[in-house]
Amino acid sequence: MVLELILGLSAIVVLLALRVPIYIVLMGVPSIFLLSHGESLAGLGQKALSILEHPAMIAVPFFILAAEFMRGGGIARILFQGALAWVGWIRGGLAIAGVAATSIFAAITGSSAATTLTMGSLLVPLMEEKGYKPAFAMGLTTAAGTLGILIPPSLPMILIGLISETSIPRLFLAGLVPGLVQASLFALYIFFIADRVGGKAEPWVGPRKFVRHNALALPAYFIPIAVFVGIYGGVVSLTEAAVLSAVVALVVLVFYRIIKLDGSAPLTQVPRLTTSAVDRTSMIILIIIGATLVSHWLILTKVPQDFAQAVVESNIKPWQFLLIINAALLVLGMFLEGVAIILIVLPVVMSVVKAMGIEMEHFAVLMIINIELALLSPPIGLNLFVMSNVTGRPVGQVLRGTIPFFAIMLLLLMLVTFIPSLSTWLPNQFYG
Repeated sequence: MVLELILGLSAIVVLLALRVPIYIVLMGVPSIFLLSHGESLAGLGQKALSILEHPAMIAVPFFILAAEFMRGGGIARILFQGALAWVGWIRGGLAIAGVAATSIFAAITGSSAATTLTMGSLLVPLMEEKGYKPAFAMGLTTAAGTLGILIPPSLPMILIGLISETSIPRLFLAGLVPGLVQASLFALYIFFIADRVGGKAEPWVGPRKFVRHNALALPAYFIPIAVFVGIYGGVVSLTEAAVLSAVVALVVLVFYRIIKLDGSAPLTQVPRLTTSAVDRTSMIILIIIGATLVSHWLILTKVPQDFAQAVVESNIKPWQFLLIINAALLVLGMFLEGVAIILIVLPVVMSVVKAMGIEMEHFAVLMIINIELALLSPPIGLNLFVMSNVTGRPVGQVLRGTIPFFAIMLLLLMLVTFIPSLSTWLPNQFYG
């Protein structure tokens, strides 16, 4: 069984490295081994489709639809102007406002790539125009874009919840405080090194523009607020909150189009954005089906259970186990993208996590932060290539700009590893 697991996981890693579509890899490799164990094709189909009955699966397409609506409505500029009105007057205020706007946009879209693409096309040219060094501008926006998978709602968090059978609202709350800590550490770093990277204080916009910019941003702020108040106020379920976010996002999109902030007519982009959301949803559902088959195969090999027993009997301490996992995830992040890391690692170590008394919310946040780091790690780092495409600059130049922010995120990883309450306090306050 161990040899089978090694062969299977090696095949998955090699095929992913060869850029074979992830859903084909995740559905194909475990199916071959499951069929060799006597499973029928009908049984595999039933296993694959059973995951679609999970209530959280209904939430996925609506969160994606809300994200697409917000990406297409000129929202990024509005959020940035609102943040700039608050902090633009301090040293490095323009860059700090970029971090704040990116954090809010991340809370709306739930996608690092979408956040980096949208905010990068807005912030990098503006920061360079104001005198910031190009590498710094690209590095900051690339690193801040990773917040899209840490600040809720996060699609990788939903995937972790489905695989580990953990409450997704609890996982969402677990990522909120670390996400805010990451954004705050970025802002502090910017403030202290602003003079070295060309960051000057912007003139205060004045009371009239202050009120105007924040009034315009209020509809966009309402989307994450509505989701959080709805879920954690006990008003709506996760699925209903996802539908609510899509409806509110559509209303906000129509509002901004009507007042023509981006010069377009109302509703003309809705069909295109909906089509894009359907395309993304289809891909994610196929990946989740593949994840179900991978998990079923791994459990059938009994290797995760044996691994958990061996780890527990070795008397290794939880913090030592987490350090080992962090190191392994950092290495995997250099060669695999985030979803693949979750699907390969989580089913294997889940039994160990539970046996050692580590809360799944804590472990989930550690996985997400490691995936954030993977987004900045060559040669696969997705955000590096997104920023390179946005700016037309070499990936190496983008990478140089991300190095200090990568170090800050490593610090955050250590803080969360050794201070579990950063990730567990908030969900425990709400749910006990």
